[in-house]
Amino acid sequence: MKTLLLKELRENVKVAALGLVIYTLLLLGQYSRPDQSPRDLGRLLTDGDFLTSTTWFCGLFGAVLGWLQIHNERRPDLWAFLCHRPITRTTIFLAKAIAGLCLYVLAAGLPLLGYIVWARLPGHVAAPFEWLMVRPAATWFLAGSVCYFAGMLTGLRQARWYASRGLGLGVAVIVFVALIETTAFWQGLAILFLAAAILITAVWCGFGSDGYCEGQPVWGKAALTGILLAGSVVVATAVGRFLTNLVPRRDTFYTKSFYAMSQTGAVFRATVKVVGPAEKMRFVAEPLLGAGISLVTNRTEFYTQCAKGTKFDVDHDDRPHPSAWMLADGSLFSAWHYTADEVWYYWDRYGRLVGYDRTTRRCVGSLGPKGFARNVEGSGDRFNLRTGGTHHRILSTATTAFLVDIEQRTTTPIFTTSEDDPILAVQEVVFNNRDWEYTAVVTRKSIHLLTREGKQVWETPYEPGYPDYVLIDVYFLEPPGQYGLMITPSVQAKERAKGKLPVRMSWLAGDQGIVRSVDLPDLPAVRFDSGESKLVMGAVMPPPLLAMMRLSTRDSAPEEFPQTMLLISGAVALLVCLPIGWWLGRRYRFSLAAQVGWAMFHLICGVPGLLAFLSVQEWPAREACPNCKKLRVVDHAQCEHCGAPFAPPEKTGTEVFAPLGAKAEPQAAG
Repeated sequence: MKTLLLKELRENVKVAALGLVIYTLLLLGQYSRPDQSPRDLGRLLTDGDFLTSTTWFCGLFGAVLGWLQIHNERRPDLWAFLCHRPITRTTIFLAKAIAGLCLYVLAAGLPLLGYIVWARLPGHVAAPFEWLMVRPAATWFLAGSVCYFAGMLTGLRQARWYASRGLGLGVAVIVFVALIETTAFWQGLAILFLAAAILITAVWCGFGSDGYCEGQPVWGKAALTGILLAGSVVVATAVGRFLTNLVPRRDTFYTKSFYAMSQTGAVFRATVKVVGPAEKMRFVAEPLLGAGISLVTNRTEFYTQCAKGTKFDVDHDDRPHPSAWMLADGSLFSAWHYTADEVWYYWDRYGRLVGYDRTTRRCVGSLGPKGFARNVEGSGDRFNLRTGGTHHRILSTATTAFLVDIEQRTTTPIFTTSEDDPILAVQEVVFNNRDWEYTAVVTRKSIHLLTREGKQVWETPYEPGYPDYVLIDVYFLEPPGQYGLMITPSVQAKERAKGKLPVRMSWLAGDQGIVRSVDLPDLPAVRFDSGESKLVMGAVMPPPLLAMMRLSTRDSAPEEFPQTMLLISGAVALLVCLPIGWWLGRRYRFSLAAQVGWAMFHLICGVPGLLAFLSVQEWPAREACPNCKKLRVVDHAQCEHCGAPFAPPEKTGTEVFAPLGAKAEPQAAG
């Protein structure tokens, strides 16, 4: 095995060296981008460009390396020479896999490790560092090993390049998509290791059968079938998307409705529809409350009539996100503000603003509710970013909002409340993306509008209140001193109440408080209607996959995965895939158990299952039987129709061996 390991390393080290150079240049380019701002340097390990380049490189390099290890021995038939050495096929597989993974680690792991160590050392990056920031890049690096075994399987399988040989790469595609969509780190690792185990099993068993399905043990055939099924799902999805784009869209693509308030305090219900194959937008703003207003159909004209305002979500950070763990690892700290000499971040771990010198790129200290400290921990006092503003002036604790001055390194309280009425959100009101005019503060019991200095403009009860109502809009009306307030229920609350929670609209005067309030009916959520395209996607997708999508889709948007798609998928599986698979099984004389098993497989997996069935089977040639004249498969000893044996091949005069029972003639001397 040692000799084979050295052989594999010697033959493929040039590929690894090339990959090492390419990935190193990608990482160097990531740091030396001309558009890199000082605060962007803190995102070196979680930057989208860095993770994208790492993902693509690890995936492509792993697949190419695995494929080359097999392909290089196909010609001139080095594979046969290798397999006839006095070692087992398992030993050959282990030697190739160990050598290939070592080269993969050298080319992809060594530059990545160096990049991480460089970013970790103080004085290199003017930003905080946490080891959790490494998890996304490390996960994509591990995913490259899945691509490596997928590449080996692609090179090993005895199939046509234009047909099913590359379907093994579909598992890698599904793994990469799953890593993005999983909500927990352990879920991503579980999918990754499961896919790797299935691929390793298929490649290992493929070594024992020279890449053919026949001759493999049951678990090898099962692993190969599962891999081809995954690849078929990817192909069917791509084809379905392509056909969807060809289908003309004649109906509404999506519909969205919302309430808005004009500068004079009038209330409109606006509806946006995207219709037709050209996705033309139709806009209608219907007046509901207010005198002297009319229907508006021009979107630009409507927005010129709308009042200036601000909106915020009191409960925004408490809602789960489809890719929570990757977002969390990339959001352990956030850029707050930077001056000519320093860069400041809000670090979630300490709940404080942490500053770094732009020249030395070392920490200069931190700001907390009690002021500046030379270390990052301070005295343990911390802000709550979830109740902080979206700009770089206001932060708060549970009971106090502070004006933060980075230049002077000071924090000044501008609003205080009691412990039984904690702050839920603080929003800086900014007009034209630059003019800071007001600060809105929401507590458990009330809503406050303050000036920049902290002087209260008005206060009103937070009714309807938290936690059902979390979306708040504050409008600034004409003449000055008049305000509007809209409080909207959360999506989850609307689902629980089945759309019966109203939207509260209020009008306020600075010296009088609320002068008028009305409840408006709740508007439906954004409605998507894929039209004829759902027929295409339903026909090519497996019924269980659509069922899982349907169950995991929120009730507020059931149109995304309508029941029709599931019915179409089941009908295609029952009326198309099942009969075709059964006919092929009878044609090639499958056993009854095999027929029933494949029938269930087609019924469950639909079109991708039929594609996997066609790909995994090695269909023998068929010739006419001399006895019954019917087509018979050539890998059977007797005709499956009449039972006649195959006739012996005709003699051509080149035969070396005499027939059994014949006497050998003596050779003439000389």
